[in-house]
Amino acid sequence: MKMVWILLLTFFLLQGCTSEGQGEPATPPAPEKPSVTVPSETPAQPPASPQPENPPAPKEEEPKTEPTPSAYANEIFQEVTVKETGTDTFEVKGKARVFEGVVSYVVEDGHNELTEGSIQTSAGAPEWGEFSHTIQVKKAEPNTTLTLILFETSMKDGSRRMELILPLPEK
Repeated sequence: MKMVWILLLTFFLLQGCTSEGQGEPATPPAPEKPSVTVPSETPAQPPASPQPENPPAPKEEEPKTEPTPSAYANEIFQEVTVKETGTDTFEVKGKARVFEGVVSYVVEDGHNELTEGSIQTSAGAPEWGEFSHTIQVKKAEPNTTLTLILFETSMKDGSRRMELILPLPEK
């Protein structure tokens, strides 16, 4: 009886050593399909560029308008735009999902905070509230770039949360 167990054990060990892929059945490689070439009766030519069936009509001169300001966004701000409305005056619009509908902002020139404040949105989180606000700020130095930073003030420690940094447009 011992001899039968030893033979069976040896048989299974040898089976395990010879199988490929650690117990997975070996699959034969897929047969390659022969490539078929069809002789061409015409000499090879570069492909012609596609011609539209109806060429587009010449565009009429459109009236020139102010460029649309770029929209900015992050997790708590959507569709935020800033445009210059006058000398040292900027209008910021957008949507925010902030605690109690209060958006905080700071305008800086890279070295100094020039103005700060808050904006009330039309709804508090978790809803998206719309806002529009006019900011007046004058450069401290003529060769600087003004940056508007929108954020939510943390109720826990007063820190800035989810800052959205926007360059203020220049003429």
